[in-house]
Amino acid sequence: MSADHLARYLQPGNMDYYWLAATLGRAAFPLFAAMLAWHLLFNSQNPGRYTLRILLIALLAQPFYALMIGLPMTYLALNVCFTLAAGLSVGWLLKTALYSSSAQTPLWLNTRWLLALVAAGLGAWLVAPWVDYGMTGILLVPVLLLFFYASDPTQVHRPGLLITSLLLCGWLGIGLNTSGLPTLSTLLALGLLLLMANQSSKIQAFSQALPTLPRWLWLGFYPGHLLLIVMLSHAVRH
Repeated sequence: MSADHLARYLQPGNMDYYWLAATLGRAAFPLFAAMLAWHLLFNSQNPGRYTLRILLIALLAQPFYALMIGLPMTYLALNVCFTLAAGLSVGWLLKTALYSSSAQTPLWLNTRWLLALVAAGLGAWLVAPWVDYGMTGILLVPVLLLFFYASDPTQVHRPGLLITSLLLCGWLGIGLNTSGLPTLSTLLALGLLLLMANQSSKIQAFSQALPTLPRWLWLGFYPGHLLLIVMLSHAVRH
């Protein structure tokens, strides 16, 4: 993510580092989407609070994002954390629906949950024109959550759900970008993530072994790195 922003905005118009934005930069969003979907499904005890934290990061970062991309503060072009927060909102509802369903009444036969998901999808569609990656980016979070759920060995094996979510991941991965190299980078990152999904117990143990970062650090990293790029860009041009 930082590599993407540096390559594109440190010296706008300089294509010398386009390869960096088109490779590492394009792999960042699916990795963040997968991380959030994973934590929402397996680790978060309070999905609403988790979603609000991402929304808080989005709000803190928005002034610096507007300065970085060179648009007026009044122009509604929202940073990627708004995309992730919208995706988490749909994913939160999807998680609740999945765990509320049963073998006797699967999700696709539960009218109440289907209507709720349609309403959430409509809300996402309304905000999609204003967020980074649009509707494709919003949907990637709940679709990855669906794949992780279908891959979970503790759940009833549902090959149809697994195949459907896998195909949707590929379709969304293609739709995130409009050219060859960025699309290839995104698909490679998604492919790696999906291959790792059957190692859920090992990933869970690894994540729990990692030291807990101070809240101020992970809350402040995204807006902080945007501010740093704005300052560096101003210094380079002046």
